[in-house]
Order: sequence, then structure tokens, then C-alpha cells
Amino acid sequence: MGQRSRDSEAAGCFFPGEDGLVTAVRNRHTDVFAIDPAKVRDISSRLLDVNGRLRITPACMFEETTAQERLMFGVRQGIYSFPTDELCEFLRSRIDGRIAVEIGSGHGILAEALAIPATDNRQQEDPELRAYYGQIGQPTVPYGKNVEKLDAEAAVRKYRPNVVIACWVTHRFDPAQPYAGGSVTGVDEASLIEACDEYIFIGNERVHAHKPIWKMPHEKLTPSWLYSRAVNGSREFIATWRRRQSLSI
Repeated sequence: MGQRSRDSEAAGCFFPGEDGLVTAVRNRHTDVFAIDPAKVRDISSRLLDVNGRLRITPACMFEETTAQERLMFGVRQGIYSFPTDELCEFLRSRIDGRIAVEIGSGHGILAEALAIPATDNRQQEDPELRAYYGQIGQPTVPYGKNVEKLDAEAAVRKYRPNVVIACWVTHRFDPAQPYAGGSVTGVDEASLIEACDEYIFIGNERVHAHKPIWKMPHEKLTPSWLYSRAVNGSREFIATWRRRQSLSI
């Protein structure tokens, strides 16, 4: 269950042009956005600490930013979604003392704030993949020092969590459902749901519209305090799947 392949669900890849413009492309739906960095405010000073790591901030910080600013920051920093104080408070209330783990942790900031293990297959450290990202002008994920190199299956096997949390992970490609996209190294989310009590996924409605697990019973919330680097105009969401059928948020 590798989980850090973003080839089909990236919210944007930057391709510098001779005219100084930067074009952000979403491969999955062929959305194209042209951004001129000279005309878009750099918000990194608001979101990075003195060590260059992403800070967890109140949602009101993002209310003062534009989608284009968040996209440019996210792509430059290799960050897909932005944890907020409100998200952390929500997740703490859902974990409620149970054993929890984050998969596809990337920078590891969210898991650190929740005081739970951070895991990731750290796929973007692969030399070939790093070279590919370099060719398309997109930085790779800045994996945190707290992020243990484990794919989703290994993480669940090691920690035996009641709750599994994931932000923007790519699902596994199924040849029987080619329209759903995904990655051959993506997460087998259906199996993951059967291996824990509660699977909580944070994502974007358009980017993650074709996940096969939408067919399974779930709950979905669209709070105003969720933010990502997506620029497609759709909502950010928190969705929950449970192994048992008691569904109530």
C-alpha cells in the first residue's frame, strides 16, 4: 500500500515558461492554470517557521490568502493540504484516546501536532522520481524527521491502530476501474477500512472525486476551516469510513 504517488491527483505542477509565467496543470482532469509569480504574493513567511517547516495556524490565517497564493506556496514547498488548529482539534476529538496513526504523512506536521506516529513510504526520495519531479519543475515532499518509512499496510500491521488518518493520499489503481485513476503504488483503501475501526480522509472534492471507496458507507463534512493548494473551486472535505456500521459524527 504505497501512498505518496501524486501522478494522477496532484493539485498542480509548475512549468516555468520563457515569459516568466508559471503554468499549473492537474493531470487527472487536464485543468490548466497560468500564474505569474511576480503578481502572486509569497505567503511563505506566514506559514513557515524559522526552520522552514510548515506551521499549524488558525484557519483565519488562510482566510486572508487567495487560492493562487496557496497553490504557489504548496507547489514550491511540496505541500498539498494545510493543517489548521481547527482540524487538529477536530481530529483529537475523533481519536479520543484511541490508538491512531497517520499514513502518507509527508512533512509529518499533522501527526506531530496530534502526538501520533507519522508514516509514509517516502516514495519521492527515489532518485528516478526525484529526477522526474525536477524535470517538471516541482519540488518533492519535504519528509519530516519524525516520518517513519512505512507504507500504509506496514503501518497498520505495526501499530494496529483504531484510527487511521490520511490527507490527500492516492488510492491504488484498479485495472477493472480505469476511470477511477489512482496509482499502482497507491493505498488499497478498501482493505485499510477493514483493518481499522475508523478511516479518516481529508481531501478535495474534485481531486478525489473518483475514489472507489465512495461506494462504501461513509460520512462527509465540508467545514470552512479546511484548506489545500487546490484551485478548482470545489470544497475541501473530511470523510470517514468505519469497519462497523455505526455512522454518526
